[in-house]
Amino acid sequence: MSDDYNLAELKIALDATDPRHILPPPLPADFKVLDVGCGAGQSLVGAYPDRLSFGIDIDLQALKTGKSISDRIFLVNGTAEKLPFKGRQFDFVFARVALPYTNISISLREIRRVLNEGGRIWLVLHPFAIVWKQVKATNYKGKIWFAYIVLNSVAFHFLQRQFPFLGRYESFQTERGITQALIQNGFEDIQITRGKHFLATARVKPDARRH
Repeated sequence: MSDDYNLAELKIALDATDPRHILPPPLPADFKVLDVGCGAGQSLVGAYPDRLSFGIDIDLQALKTGKSISDRIFLVNGTAEKLPFKGRQFDFVFARVALPYTNISISLREIRRVLNEGGRIWLVLHPFAIVWKQVKATNYKGKIWFAYIVLNSVAFHFLQRQFPFLGRYESFQTERGITQALIQNGFEDIQITRGKHFLATARVKPDARRH
């Protein structure tokens, strides 16, 4: 993404009156935080300026921009499906509209791995309405991609499985699909909120840890 895009996202993160604005909740000062799909780290800057925090993204340009925005964020290039961190490193992991572009079950498994006992997850997801709005303005190639998204999303809804197309993942999520995926990957205390944003939160199950 361009610097203009990343700086616009930072502006949204810092402006609570913007309808696109959403940030993870306040946390104790000693909590170690990871943002998966962090972009330029704008959500970390907006939500947790009081601490050294961590972000990971595949976009090198966004990470470069992020390093010029704040020296309180440790930014890493990588994917949600293979987090470059040791197990039990974080108390809180969040992903703001990033997981829909990954293999969600594998990403959740990795997030669970790096969370401490009782660690929490906070996810902003994609409902069907988001992708339907996008496809109405696309050409035939966009409609082919939309067909892939629908098939991939149905597979996730019923089976918690996904498949790539042209080397990429994308899907919309349902309450049933994300709930089952969280349960299967060792999370409990699952809460789903549908309103202006589609939000899922959960906690690592103590007996689900892999030693």
